[in-house]
Amino acid sequence: MVALTEEKSHDLCIKLLRSETEEEVIDVLKKHQIWEDRSVWKPYGDIPNNRGIVSNQQSEPVAALVEKLVNSIDAVLTVDCYRSKVDPKSSAAPQTMREAAERFYGIKDGHIQILTPSERTLLAQRIQLIACGTKENPAYTIIDDGEGQTPGQFAETFLSLVKENKSSIPFVQGKFNMGGTGVLQFAGRNSFQLIISKRNPVAPGNSEDKKKWGFTLIRRMRPDTNHPHSIYVFLAPEGNILRFEADSLPLRPGKYPQPYEEPLASGSCIKIWNYKMQRGLKSIATLDLRYELEEFLPEPVLPIRIYERRPGYKANYYDTTMSGLSAVLADKPQNIEFSDSSPLKINNVGDVQVRLVVIKEMENPDSADRYPAGLFYIVNGQLQGYQNKNFVARKTKFDYISSSLIVMVDCIDLPQEVREDIFMASRDRMREIEEKSAIEGALIEYIKDHPAIKKLNAIRRQKRQETALSQEETSKIFQSLVRSDPSLASLFGKGTLVKVPGKDITDEEPYEGKRFPTYFRIHDEPKNGLIRNCPINRSCRVEFETDAENGYFDRLEDPGHIECHGIPQKLSQSLGNGKSILKFGLPENVSVGDEFRVKVEINDISRVQPFESDFRIRVEEPSEKGEPSDPSPPKGAALAGIPNIRRIHRDQWAAENLNEKSALKISNSGQEDGGFDVAINVDNIYLQNEIIKRKKLDAKLLSYWFEWGLVLIALGMIKAETDRKETKPSNQENEQQDDIFERINRASEGIAITLIPIIYHMSQKTFVDDQQY
Repeated sequence: MVALTEEKSHDLCIKLLRSETEEEVIDVLKKHQIWEDRSVWKPYGDIPNNRGIVSNQQSEPVAALVEKLVNSIDAVLTVDCYRSKVDPKSSAAPQTMREAAERFYGIKDGHIQILTPSERTLLAQRIQLIACGTKENPAYTIIDDGEGQTPGQFAETFLSLVKENKSSIPFVQGKFNMGGTGVLQFAGRNSFQLIISKRNPVAPGNSEDKKKWGFTLIRRMRPDTNHPHSIYVFLAPEGNILRFEADSLPLRPGKYPQPYEEPLASGSCIKIWNYKMQRGLKSIATLDLRYELEEFLPEPVLPIRIYERRPGYKANYYDTTMSGLSAVLADKPQNIEFSDSSPLKINNVGDVQVRLVVIKEMENPDSADRYPAGLFYIVNGQLQGYQNKNFVARKTKFDYISSSLIVMVDCIDLPQEVREDIFMASRDRMREIEEKSAIEGALIEYIKDHPAIKKLNAIRRQKRQETALSQEETSKIFQSLVRSDPSLASLFGKGTLVKVPGKDITDEEPYEGKRFPTYFRIHDEPKNGLIRNCPINRSCRVEFETDAENGYFDRLEDPGHIECHGIPQKLSQSLGNGKSILKFGLPENVSVGDEFRVKVEINDISRVQPFESDFRIRVEEPSEKGEPSDPSPPKGAALAGIPNIRRIHRDQWAAENLNEKSALKISNSGQEDGGFDVAINVDNIYLQNEIIKRKKLDAKLLSYWFEWGLVLIALGMIKAETDRKETKPSNQENEQQDDIFERINRASEGIAITLIPIIYHMSQKTFVDDQQY
């Protein structure tokens, strides 16, 4: 190789930085005679067989990229701890990330969504994500002005594996010492990763080393005759990190399309090439990539500035600030229909904080896509696990709000050992263990029992039913079908009863509560005080009434607080539309007949004294039945013996998440005794084509074939699935599969293509003898 003086090292560093494709990087290495020289490359982590560790990281490219951003957040928090003259590893240091953000930046409780967008943008300059390279093969550069490292520290920090270099710092996220390798699996064919860093002057370190920039390049060294397996290596001629002295380097982006222009005096710069991003995320980085990052970092303690610097884009803006999903929700409260939060205690597991957010229905699907529905498990603002909206719909049966229900589960208060068992080091998936099932079960129960969520689902369903066929019309058709073929009667037997909400659900006046309530009391409290009987093997609920606004406990500014005193523990709380339900669990080792006094206090900054309520919980004999359901069902409920069927037109597609090929959509009714609703897309493209093609036939007849053919096929599939479940062993209950309704909905697209042609041709066929069968 060419001897590398400090001057030549500086030149090599800048040339590598400004290379925009893998091929350019290889050309630079070849010119310096270090591409094929194995002697100048050292095993990553000083582990010759390191592929197993590297390949066992994130399964998605965005999740891997997030790990680099999290490392930058850690570096910035750490340097600001040094700047405040506190040792990050000492007891005087902040003990959580949010405490660090509050102490160093004055952000209340570490919630950056409290800041204005302009305040977040100013703070976001600390961590920058620059999209460079080309449109088809993007490269990404991550820059921070954090603690940085001296050249001599590279081996123990950037280039180490499974060491404990950050495990004793309580307020950082990256403690597994392997997250930095996750991007290598997605970084083109050669896994190139450039690392440039200089130690911040306020951070400890050798004063001479702190003057120098260090840099190295990681790559995948492929097998050869002497090396049977791939190995990840880094550039270290004679075992040393290349270095040079400079006051600053032009690493920060300039105006579009300049990616390297503004100076960085200290900190770190990481660049990866030809990143294998999903095709939809190769578009301008300020849109789709930003939205993905908001999901993977829903509540970061520091915002991140994103820059698009690939040439060829035309946009209104090329820079944007990513502050997480919670900030998106905070910035546009007009898009939120309902929100509530509660601590949730899970027996034998621990405590989580749950936030439920229901987004208003939007006519523009692109706007709705900005709000990802589902269940998000979060630790220190970073996503640790996820269940999509279909999981929530399947478990709760709330199909009408599942596409706009965001469930954020903050798991930071779980015991450390529980988090270690549930969440994998890759932080993008969870282990299927009992603790995970217990948390999911408690979450689903909380959602299903939430009176406001239940009512919202019923209201949305009621609005859909305004376009439903009349019960008389539907009943007449079903009776006609059954008379023509009695075997169809089995499809309409038990299990198909549905509860139809009365119209007065939507006729009710919208609830308008007060920011600071004037009362918060037990609902219909007896004169002698409330005594709630609770089976020894169950929990119990106490209902309160109030004039507090929705979100009273959930809002970030001046929220209400609730405290419960007494032996029975509060498991959860809910508040919606003037109704609050507190759920209590009995302690262990109680006996039938025991009685406990509970005192509840609700307070906020407006009150001199809190609202106080007290009641008693008496322990009863164990109950074999499940917990009692909400005693007040939706008004106007009535039973009907057939499913609700409605016709959907083109202008309703967006609200129903349908398109021109969609044929049928089955939804759970959301009622406690089961039942479902059926929506038929009467503007389906295949139906419309058949109507145009077969002009001699009455269009109403073709529509009749299409609608009722789909309904009968769907009912047959549901009955078959129900029969299968009845004979299925209970130990297979957790089988991972899509909900039957979702599978029927997808299958109906294919059925729609052939349904009318088959009915038409079979009806025209005349059978003369057995040979034609």
